[in-house]
Amino acid sequence: MFHHYDDNKFKKIIDEFILSSSNDKLFLRAIRNIDHEAAHLGISFYQMIFILIKKDLIRTKKKK
Repeated sequence: MFHHYDDNKFKKIIDEFILSSSNDKLFLRAIRNIDHEAAHLGISFYQMIFILIKKDLIRTKKKK
């Protein structure tokens, strides 16, 4: 799924992050929106998260 990255490790990190934030309703709403957008695009939730992280890293690097 992800080039140059261990899929299972990435999924585990994301799952643990979501579980640790399960009391935050705003966060859960954002996660639901990401999941819906991923479904709309025909990709997995994890692929969508990976794309969003990559986009954020690119934006951060451009600011420096």
